[in-house]
Amino acid sequence: MSVPQRRDAPFDERQDMVDLAIDIGQTQARIRTIAEDVPGREVEIDGFAYGSDLLTVIVDIAQRSAEGLGLDHVGAIAVGSTGLYGHVSDVHDVLRRLHETLGTTRVVVADDAVTAFLGARGDHDGVVVAAGTGIVGLGRGPAGAARVDGVGGMIGDEGSGWWIGRRGLIAAISSADGRRGASAPLLDRLVARFGPVADFPALLAGATSPVAVVASFAKDVADVAREGDAVAAGIWREAGEHLGTVIAAAASRAGLGDAAEWTLIGRLSLAVDLLEPGLGAGLDALLPNGKRVPSVGEPLDGVARLLTVDAEDYGPMIGEAIGH
Repeated sequence: MSVPQRRDAPFDERQDMVDLAIDIGQTQARIRTIAEDVPGREVEIDGFAYGSDLLTVIVDIAQRSAEGLGLDHVGAIAVGSTGLYGHVSDVHDVLRRLHETLGTTRVVVADDAVTAFLGARGDHDGVVVAAGTGIVGLGRGPAGAARVDGVGGMIGDEGSGWWIGRRGLIAAISSADGRRGASAPLLDRLVARFGPVADFPALLAGATSPVAVVASFAKDVADVAREGDAVAAGIWREAGEHLGTVIAAAASRAGLGDAAEWTLIGRLSLAVDLLEPGLGAGLDALLPNGKRVPSVGEPLDGVARLLTVDAEDYGPMIGEAIGH
């Protein structure tokens, strides 16, 4: 993992009043200090690589972040993370280990669907879909909280950055092979980014985080789509269709009806122009009276809110441990 990088100038914090909010994704983790009446600081480090033990990763990230921020003591630590699949294991061992090193007396860990929702919607019902390297949706309404997808790239995450990047790479390699569904412009992008196409499979196999490498190609697929490549544009349209099904399913399961308010966040939301043809067509049929609304905050804001919400509202998607 990389050394934490500070995003703000340091300040003189009161050690016994400092908490940490940690947002762990597949590409990076963001950490923010929470101290009463004091502006927070943030650092960024590498995120969670699938195959690692997540609870160990949480301890490691918390300890290294505290060191990077110059903190000897952290009172409470809130974590929103990928890799939990809607169910948080017992976190008492995490608390024990962090209490030994940082004096921490409370740990709250939540599925990243919850923290994305809390950051984007706050106290309001609706649907939030977080679309970055992976994708996960959460609806909250009269029927409770309902999580959709977020099961990883092997069996889901359709429409995500990983999915788009993979489809783009397949189209690129198909061009080199002379197969159908090929895109010569995407092949050019693959070579420009990664080198000779013949060397790419070995490069990917040896990568620390192959999912992140594949997802990084989504930007190239977006660029080529905007340049008029029909294959690339079709990939983004299909991604939009997948996102629409996630939004509609979350709204239905949460009991929100067909007029649910929904919010799209994450890096893919920056390419909504490419998603819209598929997203709009899908939602017109599945959620005809739905309304897209802007986010009131970001996932890291939602992580900080974990320290004030009722964990029971989200069932197994939140786990908590309190000590002395």
